Order: sequence, then C-alpha cells, then structure tokens
Amino acid sequence: MKRIARLLISFFILAWTLNGCELLGDCETCSLVTTENGVETNRTPGVLYCGDELDEKKNSSPVTIGSTTTYWDCN
Repeated sequence: MKRIARLLISFFILAWTLNGCELLGDCETCSLVTTENGVETNRTPGVLYCGDELDEKKNSSPVTIGSTTTYWDCN
C-alpha cells in the first residue's frame, strides 16, 4: 500500500512539474533594441522567454518617439 501511495505521489509531482514547464521548442532569446534614425544605438542582453511571455514580446509593436524607435528582437 505504501509503495502504491509513493508511486501515485511521484506521478502527480512529475505531472505537475512537466505541466509547469514550457516546451523548449517554444522558447527564444529576446533583446530590447533601440534605434535612432534607423541606426541601432542600444541592445539589451538577450533573455530567454517562453510561452505567453514570448508571444507578448514577439507580438508587441515598435514604439517610436521622435526619431527613436524601440522594439523586441527575438530569435
């Protein structure tokens, strides 16, 4: 009986852990890029984003104020 209980607990922990992780294929490294008159002036170090966070970065529109544009570059 104890063995079955341990197996069930292990199974639920494993299922919970796998469910909470993003698929590695659904992850990309994104940098925030700033350009001035079309010339790149700044790029943040790349950060790994997955799932909804990655979709948010990839689907965000560039922001332009005057001649300065900022956008996310993911690959």
